[in-house]
Amino acid sequence: MPTPPSPRLLLLFTKPARPGRVKTRLIGDLTPAEAAELHAAFLEDLLERLRQGSFELRLAWALDPGEEIPAGPLPGIRQEGSGLGERLYRALSDAAATAESVAAVGSDHPTLPLELVHRGFERVEAGADVVLGPAEDGGYYLIVIRAGVFTREAAPRLFEEIAWSTERVLEQTLERCRELGLAVELLPTACDVDTPEDLRRLAGDLAGRAGGDCPRTRGLLQSWRRGG
Repeated sequence: MPTPPSPRLLLLFTKPARPGRVKTRLIGDLTPAEAAELHAAFLEDLLERLRQGSFELRLAWALDPGEEIPAGPLPGIRQEGSGLGERLYRALSDAAATAESVAAVGSDHPTLPLELVHRGFERVEAGADVVLGPAEDGGYYLIVIRAGVFTREAAPRLFEEIAWSTERVLEQTLERCRELGLAVELLPTACDVDTPEDLRRLAGDLAGRAGGDCPRTRGLLQSWRRGG
């Protein structure tokens, strides 16, 4: 018998933790090796939380030509495409062939609450075509899409002509949703960690929290005296 589609599938977009390749906007305040360590800590903490979710989870790796998909405990795919928009579209449209709703999140959000991811899927299941989690820098930290959206010929348009890595990403994506007649809903705003200021805010936030939230990131920042 054919395997039934997964109700929910989340793709975690990330890169191998290699010095000079990840968290480059932090280099200066951090060495390239420290930035790579931080990226790895973010990924491990986020994975630990997301693996508890009520959805299928896969890693989507940004790799150099000929580079192998890293081994690990979760299924991994290679991001394909010439830019972020094309990579998002291709990965999500492929995932939509085997799921009822699909989502993408980046690995720059180590404190992302699992509840927000579940809420995004629930809103799609309740009737939304697209759910976005706005980021404070004008982008989005999460996108959840009803799989049926990808049956439309216009679906690639959702990711086309977006000024990626700028403060206009969310605004332009909302414009695309209106243009395509997609019902869109927004989650609460959250922040990612891209700049030295973001990192200082994260260190202060983690230092003030009780319990074991983000243990790898917290421990690393404390070892650098960037956390309490």
